[in-house]
Amino acid sequence: MPNNNEHFKESRIRQSEPFDRLGLARRLHETLAQSLAVIGYDLDALIGDDALSPSHRAELRSIRLNVMSATQSFRDEIYRTRRFTREDLENEIQALLSNINTEVNLTYPQLTEERENLLNQTLIEIARNTHKHSSARSFYVKYQITPSGFLLFVGDDGNGEVQLKTRNFGLRGIDEVLKLISQDYQCKADETGTHFQITFHLENLD
Repeated sequence: MPNNNEHFKESRIRQSEPFDRLGLARRLHETLAQSLAVIGYDLDALIGDDALSPSHRAELRSIRLNVMSATQSFRDEIYRTRRFTREDLENEIQALLSNINTEVNLTYPQLTEERENLLNQTLIEIARNTHKHSSARSFYVKYQITPSGFLLFVGDDGNGEVQLKTRNFGLRGIDEVLKLISQDYQCKADETGTHFQITFHLENLD
């Protein structure tokens, strides 16, 4: 006679398997994309070596282009398998920055689905960098409606050491995604902290 508890346990494991596989796929993609980014930066350093012969430099540039293409493909897969809602975004910011003051207003107009998802992930990455690097006492997300759309303001009052042009792949990712999803953005990092101003137009709204 079958054991009901055994059956229930097996059923629960089977139901969880797709979620486990999805989580594993996400972690693998993230790890691979990050590793590829580091390889790309190392190739950039080699390509800039004055002692390198022209033929070797050309070969490395070709390899670098292939790495860039592979990295972009992995990022695309990551974005397709991860969907962050504004509730997820708010919870993640509060968890990351629980030790500082936060002023987070997420009632700005809804973006198209893909832009919304990419923006949410980017705001989490900005909050993560505030947590890791800025020594900030406060963090904010605000917005302002404009005739053509809205402006989103994100930042902190830290030491201003977060620079988008570093080798940090997280910061490079912020730069790349904001260029992709917004009309324009500016980032100012100085003694007052790190401050983003991101411009969205009506055609980006849902």
